[in-house]
Amino acid sequence: MNIILFGPPGAGKGTQARLLKEHFHMALISSGDILRDEVKRKTPLGIQIEETMALGQFPSDDIILKIFKEYLEKVRYQGVILDGLPRTLNQAQKIDEIFEELGLELDAVIQLAVDDEELIKRLSERIICKTCGATYTPEVSPKKKDVCDKCSGGDFTRRPDDEPEAVKTRLQLYNEKTKPLIDYYLKNHKLQVVDGMKSVKEVNAQIESLLGKSQVLTDKSGCLYSAQDI
Repeated sequence: MNIILFGPPGAGKGTQARLLKEHFHMALISSGDILRDEVKRKTPLGIQIEETMALGQFPSDDIILKIFKEYLEKVRYQGVILDGLPRTLNQAQKIDEIFEELGLELDAVIQLAVDDEELIKRLSERIICKTCGATYTPEVSPKKKDVCDKCSGGDFTRRPDDEPEAVKTRLQLYNEKTKPLIDYYLKNHKLQVVDGMKSVKEVNAQIESLLGKSQVLTDKSGCLYSAQDI
Protein backbone atom coordinates (compact mmCIF):
# COMPACT_ATOMS: atom_id res chain seq x y z
CA MET A 1 0.00 0.00 0.00
CA ASN A 2 1.34 3.42 -0.98
CA ILE A 3 -0.39 6.60 0.19
CA ILE A 4 -0.04 10.37 0.09
CA LEU A 5 -1.02 12.62 2.99
CA PHE A 6 -2.23 15.86 1.47
CA GLY A 7 -3.24 19.18 2.97
CA PRO A 8 -2.19 22.76 3.74
CA PRO A 9 0.61 23.81 6.13
CA GLY A 10 -0.44 23.04 9.70
CA ALA A 11 -3.00 20.40 8.75
CA GLY A 12 -1.12 17.76 10.75
CA LYS A 13 0.40 15.73 7.93
CA GLY A 14 3.72 15.15 9.70
CA THR A 15 2.09 13.99 12.93
CA GLN A 16 -0.29 11.62 11.16
CA ALA A 17 2.50 10.30 8.93
CA ARG A 18 4.56 9.30 11.98
CA LEU A 19 1.58 7.60 13.63
CA LEU A 20 0.75 5.64 10.48
CA LYS A 21 4.36 4.64 10.01
CA GLU A 22 4.46 3.15 13.50
CA HIS A 23 1.07 1.44 13.21
CA PHE A 24 1.37 -0.08 9.75
CA HIS A 25 5.20 -0.50 9.60
CA MET A 26 5.39 1.51 6.39
CA ALA A 27 8.28 3.67 5.20
CA LEU A 28 7.90 7.43 5.56
CA ILE A 29 9.22 9.73 2.87
CA SER A 30 8.97 13.35 3.98
CA SER A 31 10.03 16.03 1.52
CA GLY A 32 11.63 18.09 4.28
CA ASP A 33 13.48 15.11 5.74
CA ILE A 34 14.95 13.87 2.47
CA LEU A 35 16.16 17.35 1.52
CA ARG A 36 17.73 17.90 4.95
CA ASP A 37 19.33 14.45 4.75
CA GLU A 38 20.97 15.27 1.40
CA VAL A 39 22.29 18.56 2.81
CA LYS A 40 23.56 16.88 5.98
CA ARG A 41 25.41 14.17 4.03
CA LYS A 42 26.85 16.83 1.70
CA THR A 43 26.01 14.90 -1.44
CA PRO A 44 26.40 16.76 -4.75
CA LEU A 45 22.65 17.35 -4.78
CA GLY A 46 22.74 18.30 -1.11
CA ILE A 47 25.33 21.02 -1.78
CA GLN A 48 23.20 22.32 -4.64
CA ILE A 49 20.09 22.32 -2.43
CA GLU A 50 21.89 24.19 0.35
CA GLU A 51 23.09 26.86 -2.07
CA THR A 52 19.60 27.24 -3.55
CA MET A 53 17.89 27.56 -0.17
CA ALA A 54 20.54 30.03 1.03
CA LEU A 55 19.25 32.31 -1.73
CA GLY A 56 15.72 31.99 -0.35
CA GLN A 57 14.62 29.75 -3.20
CA PHE A 58 13.13 26.25 -3.23
CA PRO A 59 14.83 23.34 -5.05
CA SER A 60 13.50 22.62 -8.53
CA ASP A 61 11.04 19.81 -9.19
CA ASP A 62 13.77 17.91 -11.06
CA ILE A 63 16.02 17.83 -7.98
CA ILE A 64 13.22 16.94 -5.57
CA LEU A 65 11.92 14.16 -7.81
CA LYS A 66 15.40 12.72 -8.39
CA ILE A 67 15.97 12.43 -4.64
CA PHE A 68 12.45 11.08 -4.11
CA LYS A 69 13.00 8.32 -6.66
CA GLU A 70 16.26 7.27 -5.00
CA TYR A 71 14.54 6.94 -1.61
CA LEU A 72 11.50 5.20 -3.06
CA GLU A 73 13.65 2.58 -4.79
CA LYS A 74 15.13 1.59 -1.42
CA VAL A 75 11.77 1.01 0.30
CA ARG A 76 9.64 0.09 -2.69
CA TYR A 77 8.52 -3.28 -1.30
CA GLN A 78 7.59 -1.94 2.12
CA GLY A 79 4.75 0.41 1.30
CA VAL A 80 5.29 4.15 1.66
CA ILE A 81 3.67 7.25 3.10
CA LEU A 82 4.45 10.50 1.29
CA ASP A 83 4.40 13.62 3.45
CA GLY A 84 4.90 16.99 1.74
CA LEU A 85 4.93 15.49 -1.74
CA PRO A 86 3.61 16.35 -4.21
CA ARG A 87 3.24 20.12 -3.92
CA THR A 88 2.42 20.91 -7.55
CA LEU A 89 0.52 19.31 -10.40
CA ASN A 90 3.78 18.68 -12.24
CA GLN A 91 5.17 16.82 -9.21
CA ALA A 92 1.99 14.75 -8.95
CA GLN A 93 2.18 13.68 -12.57
CA LYS A 94 5.89 12.87 -12.34
CA ILE A 95 5.40 10.88 -9.14
CA ASP A 96 2.75 8.81 -10.89
CA GLU A 97 5.28 8.15 -13.65
CA ILE A 98 7.94 7.12 -11.12
CA PHE A 99 5.55 4.71 -9.42
CA GLU A 100 4.67 3.18 -12.78
CA GLU A 101 8.34 2.92 -13.77
CA LEU A 102 9.11 1.03 -10.55
CA GLY A 103 6.09 -1.24 -10.97
CA LEU A 104 4.26 0.34 -8.04
CA GLU A 105 0.81 1.86 -7.62
CA LEU A 106 -0.42 4.84 -5.62
CA ASP A 107 -3.38 3.48 -3.68
CA ALA A 108 -4.84 6.49 -1.88
CA VAL A 109 -4.48 10.23 -1.38
CA ILE A 110 -5.77 11.32 2.01
CA GLN A 111 -6.66 15.00 2.31
CA LEU A 112 -6.68 16.57 5.77
CA ALA A 113 -9.31 19.30 5.59
CA VAL A 114 -8.73 22.23 7.98
CA ASP A 115 -9.99 25.83 7.71
CA ASP A 116 -7.56 28.75 7.40
CA GLU A 117 -8.31 30.28 10.81
CA GLU A 118 -7.45 27.03 12.57
CA LEU A 119 -4.30 26.61 10.47
CA ILE A 120 -3.01 30.05 11.45
CA LYS A 121 -3.68 29.28 15.14
CA ARG A 122 -1.92 25.91 14.97
CA LEU A 123 1.16 27.21 13.19
CA SER A 124 1.52 30.15 15.56
CA GLU A 125 1.71 27.67 18.46
CA ARG A 126 4.14 25.27 16.77
CA ILE A 127 7.80 24.88 17.82
CA ILE A 128 10.65 22.91 16.25
CA CYS A 129 13.83 21.32 17.55
CA LYS A 130 16.84 23.34 16.36
CA THR A 131 18.95 20.19 16.14
CA CYS A 132 16.81 17.79 14.09
CA GLY A 133 13.77 19.78 12.99
CA ALA A 134 11.21 17.67 14.87
CA THR A 135 7.91 19.52 15.22
CA TYR A 136 5.80 19.92 18.37
CA THR A 137 2.43 21.50 19.14
CA PRO A 138 0.41 21.97 22.34
CA GLU A 139 -1.39 18.71 21.54
CA VAL A 140 1.76 16.80 20.57
CA SER A 141 4.50 17.98 22.94
CA PRO A 142 7.79 16.27 23.91
CA LYS A 143 7.30 13.29 26.24
CA LYS A 144 9.91 14.80 28.54
CA LYS A 145 9.61 18.53 29.08
CA ASP A 146 12.07 20.58 27.02
CA VAL A 147 13.75 17.44 25.59
CA CYS A 148 13.25 16.44 21.97
CA ASP A 149 11.85 12.91 21.59
CA LYS A 150 13.81 12.38 18.40
CA CYS A 151 17.35 13.58 19.18
CA SER A 152 17.25 14.47 22.91
CA GLY A 153 18.13 18.06 22.08
CA GLY A 154 16.83 20.82 24.31
CA ASP A 155 16.88 23.87 22.06
CA PHE A 156 13.55 24.80 20.48
CA THR A 157 12.48 27.68 18.28
CA ARG A 158 9.70 28.87 16.02
CA ARG A 159 10.02 28.91 12.28
CA PRO A 160 9.94 32.44 10.83
CA ASP A 161 7.38 31.27 8.28
CA ASP A 162 5.02 30.26 11.11
CA GLU A 163 4.38 33.90 12.00
CA PRO A 164 0.74 34.84 11.20
CA GLU A 165 1.50 37.08 8.20
CA ALA A 166 3.93 34.53 6.77
CA VAL A 167 1.32 31.78 7.25
CA LYS A 168 -1.22 33.78 5.25
CA THR A 169 1.30 34.00 2.40
CA ARG A 170 2.00 30.26 2.61
CA LEU A 171 -1.71 29.46 2.50
CA GLN A 172 -2.14 31.71 -0.53
CA LEU A 173 0.70 29.86 -2.27
CA TYR A 174 -0.85 26.53 -1.29
CA ASN A 175 -4.21 27.55 -2.74
CA GLU A 176 -2.58 28.65 -5.98
CA LYS A 177 -0.20 25.76 -6.59
CA THR A 178 -1.20 22.79 -4.48
CA LYS A 179 -4.98 22.89 -4.15
CA PRO A 180 -5.47 22.09 -7.88
CA LEU A 181 -4.15 18.63 -7.02
CA ILE A 182 -7.55 17.93 -5.45
CA ASP A 183 -9.16 17.88 -8.90
CA TYR A 184 -6.31 15.75 -10.28
CA TYR A 185 -6.71 13.05 -7.67
CA LEU A 186 -10.49 13.21 -7.76
CA LYS A 187 -10.36 12.43 -11.47
CA ASN A 188 -8.03 9.52 -10.71
CA HIS A 189 -10.45 8.26 -8.02
CA LYS A 190 -7.67 8.34 -5.42
CA LEU A 191 -8.83 11.12 -3.08
CA GLN A 192 -10.22 10.45 0.40
CA VAL A 193 -11.09 13.41 2.66
CA VAL A 194 -10.91 13.35 6.46
CA ASP A 195 -11.89 16.04 8.96
CA GLY A 196 -8.56 17.51 10.06
CA MET A 197 -10.27 19.84 12.55
CA LYS A 198 -10.64 17.04 15.06
CA SER A 199 -8.05 15.93 17.62
CA VAL A 200 -4.91 14.05 16.59
CA LYS A 201 -6.37 10.76 17.87
CA GLU A 202 -9.70 11.29 16.10
CA VAL A 203 -8.03 12.18 12.81
CA ASN A 204 -5.78 9.16 13.11
CA ALA A 205 -8.78 6.91 13.73
CA GLN A 206 -10.45 8.25 10.57
CA ILE A 207 -7.36 7.55 8.47
CA GLU A 208 -6.74 4.09 9.92
CA SER A 209 -10.36 3.20 9.26
CA LEU A 210 -10.01 4.20 5.60
CA LEU A 211 -6.77 2.28 5.22
CA GLY A 212 -8.15 -0.72 7.04
CA LYS A 213 -10.95 -0.90 4.52
CA SER A 214 -8.30 -0.76 1.79
CA GLN A 215 -6.56 -3.83 3.28
CA VAL A 216 -3.23 -2.23 4.04
CA LEU A 217 -0.30 -4.64 3.73
CA THR A 218 2.62 -4.30 6.15
CA ASP A 219 6.22 -5.43 5.97
CA LYS A 220 6.43 -9.03 7.20
CA SER A 221 9.79 -8.39 8.80
CA GLY A 222 8.26 -5.75 11.05
CA CYS A 223 11.08 -3.37 10.22
CA LEU A 224 10.49 0.33 10.65
CA TYR A 225 12.15 2.83 8.35
CA SER A 226 12.18 6.59 7.85
CA ALA A 227 13.99 8.86 5.42
CA GLN A 228 16.82 9.21 7.94
CA ASP A 229 17.26 5.42 8.17
CA ILE A 230 17.81 4.97 4.45
